[in-house]
Amino acid sequence: MATETLSSSRAALLRGWAVLAVASLALAGLFAILLVLSRIPGMEDAVPWPTAFFQKGLVAHVVLSFAVWYLAVFGCLVQLAGNDEGALLDKAGLAVATLGTLLLLIPSLLDRGEPTLNNYIPVIIDPLYYSGLVLLALGVLAGVLCVFRNTPGGPTLKSAAFIYVMALVAFIIAESQLGNQAQVQVNHDYNERLLWGGGHLLQFLNVALLLAAWSYLANLTSANAPYRLASLWLVVASLAGLSFYVFWTVMDERQTQAFTDLQYALGPAVIIFAVALLPVLGQQLKNFKWQDPARLSLWTSILVFAAGGVLGFFVDGTDTRTPAHYHGVIGGINLAFVGLFYAVFLPKLGRAVPAGKLVTSQIILYAVGQFLFIVGMFIAGGMGAARKVMGTAIDMDQSVAVAAAGIRDFGGGLAIIGGVMFIYIALKALLRKLPQVNVETI
Repeated sequence: MATETLSSSRAALLRGWAVLAVASLALAGLFAILLVLSRIPGMEDAVPWPTAFFQKGLVAHVVLSFAVWYLAVFGCLVQLAGNDEGALLDKAGLAVATLGTLLLLIPSLLDRGEPTLNNYIPVIIDPLYYSGLVLLALGVLAGVLCVFRNTPGGPTLKSAAFIYVMALVAFIIAESQLGNQAQVQVNHDYNERLLWGGGHLLQFLNVALLLAAWSYLANLTSANAPYRLASLWLVVASLAGLSFYVFWTVMDERQTQAFTDLQYALGPAVIIFAVALLPVLGQQLKNFKWQDPARLSLWTSILVFAAGGVLGFFVDGTDTRTPAHYHGVIGGINLAFVGLFYAVFLPKLGRAVPAGKLVTSQIILYAVGQFLFIVGMFIAGGMGAARKVMGTAIDMDQSVAVAAAGIRDFGGGLAIIGGVMFIYIALKALLRKLPQVNVETI
């Protein structure tokens, strides 16, 4: 799937995208801390917080930990399939994506812009924020082009590239259709309609990236039939989603519902891919090595992702069972990406982290913490805890409610510790100075 060695220019690009990916997680964590601090009694007067900082900080946290992190990992993956042809365009893409990420942060720290907590990609209504989104998208696109230029790369990586382009086309069509409406007002409803369809297609991209990560961690070859079929399914389903713009405009509720129903097409791709994984998992069970980061992250990723998927059958959109579902899915994808850093990205850069207790503990802490977090959140949601509100919003006089909140908070704490450990391990490896090797010409 990937070449055995990377050229110096391609390695530099891989390192750049990897730093952007991990830095986005670190900044997302920083915003999470600031969000907590801003809610401490007395802190609102002691610190000159920007207007509506809690909502702005939440927007920044989500876009960094979800959009930027995922797209930057995508940028890392495409470097494994590239060569030096077009490297200048790829370097420009990394620079543009980094600039776009910085522009996304500025409105959250200033007294400007209105935050809108719409689905998939929350927004701060400010020209700088919209410019940041455009630059991030274009920067990733410049890097993705190398997948189309070169033949290396597994089928899911090429599928991801096609799906990403389709998502961008969906955003462009949506903006055009909204712009044609009389008296356009940029508000929550505008952003929801602008990003709804393309945001759904990005979920297919995320699953394609997950399957690509699993294929690397399981050492699957592109000749595997279920592997190729799962990739094809994702592309076809995404094409079906893009066709919705032909039948309905973004103002039509039938299009909104069609994209909502399209989410059920994500499951078959994972199930088909599981057929390719089962023989590998069976072999690994015979001699499971806990301190092998590729195997450990693969197994924990599958288990947490599956748990989140099962919880999805019980969501209704109004309580915390819904975030329990998608936090499980996101957690599973994150674990696969963590495995990519330990087993693929860092070794390719000559910056491999020694397998041992630190890495093993990091993966287990995050996986167990995320699992407990979603279980506690799901139970709380079943007892009436509402989404997108502060506090538990459940009857804490009930012992089950107390237990659910405790499990959720304890699990969340473990996941945070595991996440911080990963950021520390990865950044330390990426930023350390490598010893120079003198090579004599013979």
